[in-house]
Amino acid sequence: MKKYKVGFLIGRFQPFHKGHLHLIKRSFRYIDTMVIGVGSVGKVDKDNFLTYEQRKEILQKVIAKERWKDKIGKVVPLKDFYNDKLWLNNSVKLAGKIDLVIGNNEWTNRIFEAAGFPILRLGFYKRYLYEGIKIRKLMKAQQRWENRVPGYIIPLIHGCIAKLLNG
Repeated sequence: MKKYKVGFLIGRFQPFHKGHLHLIKRSFRYIDTMVIGVGSVGKVDKDNFLTYEQRKEILQKVIAKERWKDKIGKVVPLKDFYNDKLWLNNSVKLAGKIDLVIGNNEWTNRIFEAAGFPILRLGFYKRYLYEGIKIRKLMKAQQRWENRVPGYIIPLIHGCIAKLLNG
């Protein structure tokens, strides 16, 4: 596969986990730089317990720790629109010039593909362990979830959970 200049990775990162880390690392085989779009920024509920600001802070920690400051151009907030065209236009406007969309979400891929963007589907990494919904279930049940996220972001996530509980 040819190498692209700028890839666009979209995720909710609720929370960021080792599957995301694996996906980003693999993506750099196909792109020079990346823009990360953080989805569902206007939602905070049981499935979206981290705010955009918290997720951006976690991503910035990952970027610094992994030494990706030269590889990840920016992190952008993506609002939910219940109109695919509005969502696409907003996403592209915020991302800027992109050459490739990276991800496994077929709703997102379908929208970008219809607009003429190439899609890189790298598949899920150990989905039985690294899936946001499974990690959130463990958190709610107060079971061990920490081994499913990079160790250096555990304190940040614990802090976010504490803020949520203290309200």
